[in-house]
Amino acid sequence: MDDLLVALRMIVALAAVLGLLLFLSRRLQKASAKGGNPLSGLVPQKLGRVAGSAPARRTAGRGGRPRQEKITVVARSGLGARAQLVVAEFGGIRYVLGVTDHGINVVDTQEAPAVREDDVDGTSADASVLPDDIERALKSVA
Repeated sequence: MDDLLVALRMIVALAAVLGLLLFLSRRLQKASAKGGNPLSGLVPQKLGRVAGSAPARRTAGRGGRPRQEKITVVARSGLGARAQLVVAEFGGIRYVLGVTDHGINVVDTQEAPAVREDDVDGTSADASVLPDDIERALKSVA
């Protein structure tokens, strides 16, 4: 009878330890996916703010992640069967990229022009005509 109780206690203790390890591993994975200190996921946020070990920080966007700036493809021109010249804008800089099957190469960079008010209103004359700076960028590398 004593052997049966010892075995039962051992099984319950083993299940408790495995459950705790599973809980902690999931908590650490969530904390490391958010970016930041992976050990901060072990301490609850309210307790961390009170203790001062984890600074309170606000995050924008869904899922608690900060919003990222978007990459905008401004123009695209085919050079051959498997090659393109692409003008992309990111962070106020326009990149002229050479795109092939083997990779992407940065051909040139320029500052993005300021946005005109008539473009924002949608009253520009013809949307199919490329602005002068894009045509100039495409012609300078061709």
